Amino acid sequence: MSLLTKATPVLVVDSIEPVVPFWGKVGLTPTTEVPDGSGHLAFVILAAAGVEIMYQTAASVKDDLVKAASVKDAFRASPQQTTLFIEVASLSEVESRLQDELVIMPKRTTFYGSTEIGYADPAGNIVVFAEHN
Repeated sequence: MSLLTKATPVLVVDSIEPVVPFWGKVGLTPTTEVPDGSGHLAFVILAAAGVEIMYQTAASVKDDLVKAASVKDAFRASPQQTTLFIEVASLSEVESRLQDELVIMPKRTTFYGSTEIGYADPAGNIVVFAEHN
């Protein structure tokens, strides 16, 4: 039995609302939303079929760090670019659903037997979808 049971990335962004429709196109929907008090989201969990991604605003991270003052210097409370690698059952279905999104890595076949394509999410993160052949 592994000591670790789950890993979920938390992507730090300026604004959450622009990324929700991107993920909705491939079937992830918000399961948890935390408002920031100004009518916007501070945090969201997007999930479907065992896949989970979290987004948190830089302002919310900064607020959390102020509450944990003894460790705040260890963290950057600003947006950070992340690269996600996600295995999918059908790359052609992903391409169809994301046809209006920005492709930043054209479709390719790798030496390890995977066909991949990379997109930018609306927050500037890199999302590589891969189908193993």
